[in-house]
Amino acid sequence: MGVAVLGMAAAFTACDKCADNSCKTVNDSLSTAYGEYVGSMINADFMRFDNHEKSDKEAFLRGMQIVFGADDSKNTQMGMQVALQLSGELAQMKQQGIDVDRVAVMNAFKAAFLNDSVDYGQLSVASDHFRMLYQRAVEEAQAAKAAELAGTGDSDSNVKEGQEFVEKFKAENPGAMTTNTGLTYLVEVEGEAPTPAEDATVVVNYTGKHINGEVFDSTDGRGPATFNLQGVVPGFREGLMLLGKGGKATLVIPGSLAYGANGSHDGSIKPNETLIFDVELLEIQ
Repeated sequence: MGVAVLGMAAAFTACDKCADNSCKTVNDSLSTAYGEYVGSMINADFMRFDNHEKSDKEAFLRGMQIVFGADDSKNTQMGMQVALQLSGELAQMKQQGIDVDRVAVMNAFKAAFLNDSVDYGQLSVASDHFRMLYQRAVEEAQAAKAAELAGTGDSDSNVKEGQEFVEKFKAENPGAMTTNTGLTYLVEVEGEAPTPAEDATVVVNYTGKHINGEVFDSTDGRGPATFNLQGVVPGFREGLMLLGKGGKATLVIPGSLAYGANGSHDGSIKPNETLIFDVELLEIQ
C-alpha cells in the first residue's frame, strides 16, 4: 500500500481548534492537528486500497502504538513503519525547538483514522490547519531562541568584535565602502555589466572566513558553486549584486546580515558573528 506521509516542508492555514478543546499553547494545538491530519490522510489510503475491515485498522494501530510509546501481521508492520517515519518528523520538530505531545498525536490520529469514511474537504482543512500551526510553532521557537541568544554576553561580544574588525578593515583599505544596511565591501574587480538581480542564479567562487582568518567554507578544491541569490544570507546576496560577471570583492558581513542572533544550526557560526567572504562572480544565469 502506498502510504503518503507528509514531508516536513508541508506545513499549515485554517481555524485554530483542538479535538478535545483543552489545548492551551500552539504546540498543544499542533500535536492534535498533526495526529488528526496524518490519521485522516492514512485513513484515505486505507479506503483507496479497500482495507475497510476494522480489524485491519486495529492491527495497524497496534504497530503505531508499539513505536509511539505485537504481532507480525502485515498491517501491524505497516503501522510500525508509518510510526517510525512520523517519529523521525517529530524528532526534526524537536530539533527546531517544537515540543509535540506524542499522546495527543496518537489520540487525534486514532480518532481520524478510525472514521468509517473520508471527507476529503475536511482532509484539506486538516492539512491547512496543520500548516498554519506548524508555521506559528516554528516562528515562536525561533523568536524564543533569538531572544535568549540576543541577551547573552557572547552575542554582545561578537557584535563588538565585528565592529572593531570593520573599523580596522576600513582603515587598512581606504577603498572599502559600507552600505546603508551595514555591509562593508572592497571591490577588486567590478566585472562586466549587468549586475545580478536579487533572484538571479549565479555561479561563484568563494571563501568564507571568521574574522580571525580561519576558513569555515570554500569552493577551493571542489569547484564553483551555483545557487539562487534568494537562498543565501542577505549580506552575501547584497555583495554579489554589486558585481558584474568576472567581478571580485571582499565582503565583511555583520551578524545581522549573516546568521543573526541564532548563529548556524551546527554551531560553526556563532550568534551575531561577523563573517568575511572573498567572492568571484563567474556567471549570471
